[in-house]
Amino acid sequence: MRENDEKLREMLTSEEVPEQLSPENMKKMLDEKAPKKKRSGISMVGRIAAGAAACAVVAGSYAGTAHMMKAHKDSGSSSVSTLDGKGTTKVSGKRVEAPYMNGAESYEEVYELMEKSAKKYERAQKRNQRKGLITGGVKYEDEVSAIADEAVAEEANSDGELAPATNGTAEAAPEYSDTYDQEEGVREADIVKTDGNNIYYLWNERVDYYYDEKKAAYVNSFDQNFPKMNIASVKDGEFIDSTTIDLTPDLSGFDIQGRFDVTISDMYVYNDMIEVIGSVSTMDSYYYGQYNQRAYYIDENGDYHPPVSSTFVSFYTKGDEPELIGTYFQDGWYNDVRIAPDGCMYLISTYNTVDFNSVQDADNIERYIPCCGTDDKIECIPPEDVLLPTDYNEQKTLLSYTVISGIDLNEQGDYTVVDSKALAGFTGTIYSSADNIYAAVYNNGDSDITRIAVSGGTIEPMASGTVEGYVLNQFSMSEYDGYFRIATTINKYHDNSSVIGDIFGTNEPSYTERCNAVTVLDMDMNTVGKIKDFGADEQIKSVNFSGNMGYVVTFRQTDPLFAIDLSDPTEPVILDEFKINGFSTYMQKWDDGLLLGFGVDADSSGRQSGVKIVMFDNSDPNELKQVGITSINEYNGYVYSTATVERKALLIAPEKNLIGFPITVTNYDAYDPKNAYVFYSYENGEFVKRGELSLRRSDLESGSYIADRALYIGDYVYIMSGKEFVSADIENIELVDRVDFE
Repeated sequence: MRENDEKLREMLTSEEVPEQLSPENMKKMLDEKAPKKKRSGISMVGRIAAGAAACAVVAGSYAGTAHMMKAHKDSGSSSVSTLDGKGTTKVSGKRVEAPYMNGAESYEEVYELMEKSAKKYERAQKRNQRKGLITGGVKYEDEVSAIADEAVAEEANSDGELAPATNGTAEAAPEYSDTYDQEEGVREADIVKTDGNNIYYLWNERVDYYYDEKKAAYVNSFDQNFPKMNIASVKDGEFIDSTTIDLTPDLSGFDIQGRFDVTISDMYVYNDMIEVIGSVSTMDSYYYGQYNQRAYYIDENGDYHPPVSSTFVSFYTKGDEPELIGTYFQDGWYNDVRIAPDGCMYLISTYNTVDFNSVQDADNIERYIPCCGTDDKIECIPPEDVLLPTDYNEQKTLLSYTVISGIDLNEQGDYTVVDSKALAGFTGTIYSSADNIYAAVYNNGDSDITRIAVSGGTIEPMASGTVEGYVLNQFSMSEYDGYFRIATTINKYHDNSSVIGDIFGTNEPSYTERCNAVTVLDMDMNTVGKIKDFGADEQIKSVNFSGNMGYVVTFRQTDPLFAIDLSDPTEPVILDEFKINGFSTYMQKWDDGLLLGFGVDADSSGRQSGVKIVMFDNSDPNELKQVGITSINEYNGYVYSTATVERKALLIAPEKNLIGFPITVTNYDAYDPKNAYVFYSYENGEFVKRGELSLRRSDLESGSYIADRALYIGDYVYIMSGKEFVSADIENIELVDRVDFE
């Protein structure tokens, strides 16, 4: 019976390769066609209109659906010292082929890879439909749940130290807090920044109507975003001056009061500039009357195109009246950004080419090649900078790109674009060290890891490897002492079905087995050590790597904290396991021998009931201890903190003995939610509440009134929302001043 199953399955899934796609004919076609010139001078609006199809994303898919090429998966890839535009490297003075990624010879080569990939994707979808599996790259129901948890927890935890304050103005500024960076010297962005004299806060205002000066009337905005920047000059807790800057006119080239919507996501204050990062995309589906999960752009010919997005960084002067210096764009949905220790920014976007049928032919390069540039000059990335996997045969899903641009910020008040690369075949979760960017892509049970060397704004893919399981977020990865460590949750689906069983209805129940692992790889992305099978039937909720130690929290009903010794990369060892109720979504070193955890409180059955902060004594990793815990629960209601899913909402300042986070309390008997920002200290083994601050508008009528960030400058703390800033004395949290941004 099983033999018949296999034969029937082979008949159903086998595909004949068309003759025109044979290696001989593909090479012949490529040799006959010279590389086309890159197109230039495309306006930003024209680029988005012409290339809308190329950035389509299947509704409900996740970042890991696109599959990166697995070069040398079994033996591991070799690192590359110098990669040129043709995808070759110099080894002992000789030029050899790069191990797994080459620059394209022409746009036609990219098109043919995309065409082949599209056909494989369609065949895979049909096979999944025959088997009754979930489409969109996620196979099993349990994995859908796991990936949903992963998305919710994205950016929820950090192990970074407080970055030093180095962006002061000419006037001496007091000590101030900055965004917590995962790696020392690798700066991370956030919606709020300060230079010690001014506070800059980004927010997106959504309105029903806006005033159109050309029409001299209020018109329907279709609930689109209007990006704003609040600026407040402060001194000793008092607001000296304040203003709100409408960033919409600076992006008017998008025609955002018509077909496009702008969302600002992050910012820096660096080298006498304000760097604002965001995305521009087509409007929501109901704007075009589609009423489904996919919006469509309608061009001048009445043709429909899938949604599109382009990532941008706008550069402004500092001060209370910032002026726009310039804007740089690159295709794709905003993924992440870092500023390396050498002063170069790396802007990362995710570009997908799912709807191949809308590309039409190889000449429409704007529909399948990412573009970069300024508003008045957008150019498709030249073929030699479109880096392709060498083994086309392993492409399982459609072609996608990670687009990375290196921008030099070392010249005060100015910027220079150094390099742009489109890495074909994958997208994913990003982690950055001082010298490398790592992209982790989940596909079919494994995560493919690519190491990308960055220096002085240049971008060079170096090596690729594969580990079991999926990555929670960037903090599940770490580079240390020449090794790369990664924590993953592994879902093993046991399919007891058969083709004959499908026909006669005799299939046995299938199930998913879950465990976790920490894998150590060398710089060539070869696995050198691994520890597996801990936290059975649980999934990773937070990770902290600190030197030769790794701390991993898993959760199902309780919160096991595992201490893992990584001093011998070839043989990781679990030293201890400590269990408490609930789970930590964020962990950070508090002091030598102390590890702070913040997350969700729960009872012994796993029922979530509020938020908690906990202190662990990890001075002896062989014997972890709890040395302080406090929970915030509501007997007849629900307590929630945005900091459980956005770790940047936390204010952690060991040097000030200060822990702060926002909470929302909802009473079930009466809808009277409370929003506040609470502050604690850690004293003599206990968490002591120092105080809390609320905004005037605490009814949560609009997200613009929710205090979602806090920072300190000198001896004062500040909480912020789109409509109001509040300051208080850092010692007793007594109110000092307020300012409205109406």
